[in-house]
Amino acid sequence: MKLKKTSKIGILVVLCLTLLIWGINFLKGRDIFRTEKVFYARYKNVGGLTATTLVTLNGLKIGYVREIYFAEDLSGDLIVKVALHNNFPLPVGTSAQISSSDLLGSKVVKLNLGKSSKLLQPNDTLASQMDADIMQQVNEQIAPIKAKAERLIENLDSIVSTASKIMNNESQQHITESIRHLHNTMTNIENITGNLNEVISDQKRGLSTSMSNISEITGNLKNNSGKIGQIINNFTVFSDSLTKLEINKTVGHINSSVADLNRILSKIDTANGTLGLLIKDPGLYQNLNYSTENLNRLLVDFRLNPKRYVHFAAIDLGRKINTITPEDTQLSDNITFKVQLFSSPTPVSLTSPVFKGIDQVFESKSGHLYYYTTAEELSYSKVRIILNKVQDAFPEALLKCYKKGKEISLKKALKLNKN
Repeated sequence: MKLKKTSKIGILVVLCLTLLIWGINFLKGRDIFRTEKVFYARYKNVGGLTATTLVTLNGLKIGYVREIYFAEDLSGDLIVKVALHNNFPLPVGTSAQISSSDLLGSKVVKLNLGKSSKLLQPNDTLASQMDADIMQQVNEQIAPIKAKAERLIENLDSIVSTASKIMNNESQQHITESIRHLHNTMTNIENITGNLNEVISDQKRGLSTSMSNISEITGNLKNNSGKIGQIINNFTVFSDSLTKLEINKTVGHINSSVADLNRILSKIDTANGTLGLLIKDPGLYQNLNYSTENLNRLLVDFRLNPKRYVHFAAIDLGRKINTITPEDTQLSDNITFKVQLFSSPTPVSLTSPVFKGIDQVFESKSGHLYYYTTAEELSYSKVRIILNKVQDAFPEALLKCYKKGKEISLKKALKLNKN
């Protein structure tokens, strides 16, 4: 069957359009006949990276940068869309590193494989890294050498200026005077040594007299050795009388008292008795503190709302006295508690210093507000302790009750547990 002229023209147009589309994509680094996997990377600054930039793994081209656009959260970060036509699996933790490929500053995206056993899936986000460009690396290497050269020039300048000051006429004159003074000093030292020799020769007779006096003193000590021995004997008798005193008995009483004190302290240290428990068991102190606080709240509530606890009647005096529902330490398994710390129109990092001292903090969003709460607790008494602990840092903290994940009032929660 012979094709018509219009059919030939149509086929030719289709072929031309196909070649045109293929050529445009080929120039952009795409191959429309290959399947591609798309990944994303987020950067603060792409350093001149453009679309169609090569993506390599260990030096082998495995893809290209398809698109670069700003993040939707208006943070100014840039999202780089990477298309890979190689089926090599990428482990979790693989990073996309923007590097310079030559001295002219051309960019390339290098993939650094992670060490995880799990693999990334298409449309996952890669970790981002940014290498310093060639000029920055050169500047970093040259900067220390430049600083040392500047210091060396400054030292040479100070040495030259000092030498010029020393070598002037006035300094030379000072040096000459110093040498002359040194000569006079040496002459004076020589005269002093001569005078010392004369003094020593004149005092030889006095030295001999002093030696004879020392000999007389040693002779007197020898002659009075008997009296010295008597003095020593008297001191011995005095020491014997000291030993006869009841010093050992007194020391024994002191040792006994110290032993009794040690036994008392050891009992306290081993948490035997109320005093030991107060020192060793912080839970007892916390329970006492919590009980005191609850008693204060009960008394205040009793004073403000007496009808809630005692009912009066003009005739029937036999009505029962209602007391406040006890704060059960463990409610129904379906009822949980949280402490809502505060709400904010903007998100707050969970690692912020404002949450210091709180074990776990959770974030939830409702409407235009972000809510920050502590972990769920089944114990009502424990969540009250947490509320009292955080109210100093978060005065607006609230106690939230939930049944099967749905928020309910505290009154209803206590009532359900009672039933």
